[in-house]
Amino acid sequence: HIYQINPHTSKLSRHQIHHGPLKQRSNRLVILDESSSSNCNDGGSSEESNDDLSLFTELMSPISSAQPDQMSASSLAYLGDVVFELFIRSRYVWPQRRMPVLQNTVVGLVNAEAQSKLLQKFVDNFALTPAEQAVLARGRNASLTSRKKGKGGESMYQDSTAFEALLGYTYINDKVRFTEMISWMKLELDKMDGM
Repeated sequence: HIYQINPHTSKLSRHQIHHGPLKQRSNRLVILDESSSSNCNDGGSSEESNDDLSLFTELMSPISSAQPDQMSASSLAYLGDVVFELFIRSRYVWPQRRMPVLQNTVVGLVNAEAQSKLLQKFVDNFALTPAEQAVLARGRNASLTSRKKGKGGESMYQDSTAFEALLGYTYINDKVRFTEMISWMKLELDKMDGM
């Protein structure tokens, strides 16, 4: 199938049927063919897998004109919240467990209190760039009017928003750096889980 990605709206629209493994990214034109959607495990080349991963990354990212330095801390946190939750859900979905157990595990890690604690360990053990430190400060100063100021107090919610803003910022700005951060968090969670 041929899909055109509109650079102004980031929406895919189907153009026509195409047969063959051709993939082209000029003018944001992407040709996908179900018969060629392979990975390295079933005979596909590493280059095809990298192309597929690049396409996935592009589709799962804001439009290329997004400027995280000009986005509000709340917008960055909005995105950081979802990528962190996807990471946590993906981590704990297997081995299979009862849904209430899975839900409690995930909620126990994506709540403000857990994120605040993880941020403190992260800041103490992970060297942040000046730009990343500035994003943390912006996140801490973001308005908390939309969040409940519960038992942990305002400081905990400020830390949580800062944590999410940092993840959102690096997710948009530098996928390699984002991967380094998530990898560090994976190791911390491994320790917590006794792995």
